[in-house]
Amino acid sequence: MKKLIAVFAATLMALAIAAPAMAQAETRIHLIHGIPDTAVDVYVDDAAVFEDFNFGDTQDLSSLAGETLVNLQVRLAGTDTVAIEAGDVDLPASGNYSIIANLDEAGTPTLSVFANDTSEIDAGNGRLQVRHTAAAPAVDVKADGAVAFSNLSNPNEAKADLPAATYSVEVVPTGADEPVVIGPADIAVTDGESLIVYAVGSLEGETLTVLTESITGLGAAPAAVQTGNSPIDSGTSMATVAALMIIATVAVGGGLVLARRTN
Repeated sequence: MKKLIAVFAATLMALAIAAPAMAQAETRIHLIHGIPDTAVDVYVDDAAVFEDFNFGDTQDLSSLAGETLVNLQVRLAGTDTVAIEAGDVDLPASGNYSIIANLDEAGTPTLSVFANDTSEIDAGNGRLQVRHTAAAPAVDVKADGAVAFSNLSNPNEAKADLPAATYSVEVVPTGADEPVVIGPADIAVTDGESLIVYAVGSLEGETLTVLTESITGLGAAPAAVQTGNSPIDSGTSMATVAALMIIATVAVGGGLVLARRTN
């Protein structure tokens, strides 16, 4: 239990990450609970910041950007039992991050930090980001039956911009057609939005599922408005989309710089 709860203290301490490579107009720091079967309360300077934080919940910490969390404590939910005494912790003043407490491939509680891609999305397109944060081997992600992201392993991600539409998505072991370990599920990619899908839980524990979040307001204005009697394009084929998505596959890496205050 203490090991699991320590993940949450480490999560808040890890918020002092190096400045993002891409300048951000606003700060966005989201903390996601991606580990089943526990709940915690987080206190700062003896006052509850948030309580009863459960699996699947998200906390928006953006309003605390640039501040110092004085005497950070992680307590067992609903009790005065202090599981972690983290001290004073400085938060970054800018950036766009999602931080998830999750299971690694072997099933050990861990922490995964992702810098979100907030670059502009072309008009008519949305962004799909799939993050493997589950206790499971590498997987292939299929969209409408075609492999979109191949050999995705924990704790990496793959992403692509693609035409706004609803796609039937399923997850299978890498190189196989079955068993389908997640899905099929309809995933709506929305114009100008980034949809982030997390695979969470445990394959062995039969708790595999997904959590999602969205970043809005990333769309570009159309370059031109087509009028007249031109033929209507039927759209990009899924095979083409899948090929583009495979090319766009990336793995997120990089280290964390913790900024725990000592005085």
